[in-house]
Amino acid sequence: MKKSITFAAIAIAAAIPAVAQQMKAENQVKFRRAAYQLMNLNFDSLEAMAENKKPFNKEEAARNAEFVALLSTVPKGFFGEGTDKDTRAKPEIWNNRADFDAKMDKMIHEAAKLPAVVKAGDMEAFRKQVDDTGQACKACHDEYRAKRQ
Repeated sequence: MKKSITFAAIAIAAAIPAVAQQMKAENQVKFRRAAYQLMNLNFDSLEAMAENKKPFNKEEAARNAEFVALLSTVPKGFFGEGTDKDTRAKPEIWNNRADFDAKMDKMIHEAAKLPAVVKAGDMEAFRKQVDDTGQACKACHDEYRAKRQ
């Protein structure tokens, strides 16, 4: 069962760029926002556990980590042409796409490590990986996301 879910998730993630190219810009924005919201919800739970603001629950952490790892792969495919309107995404994304993509890849790479770290049960490694993933997210936000007005 778990292998079929993993395979399905990989297949969906691989298909995202092709689907995004055929999608209206406003729908791309909706999809990436939804992915970010779900990723944030799950990551906030991991972060609270890592900071001892919430008791560590291995089952919940494993589920959160799997979701963050999968969801981290989604938004990158939805920054197509015309998706810079009605969003906090800065124009620098499209002017400096190689750097933006590299930062997104780093975030995806760090998020992908979370499930194994949770499974291993080493709390120090868990805290470090949550921090590394958070820092990778922040790197994009600092440069490519406008502050709330």
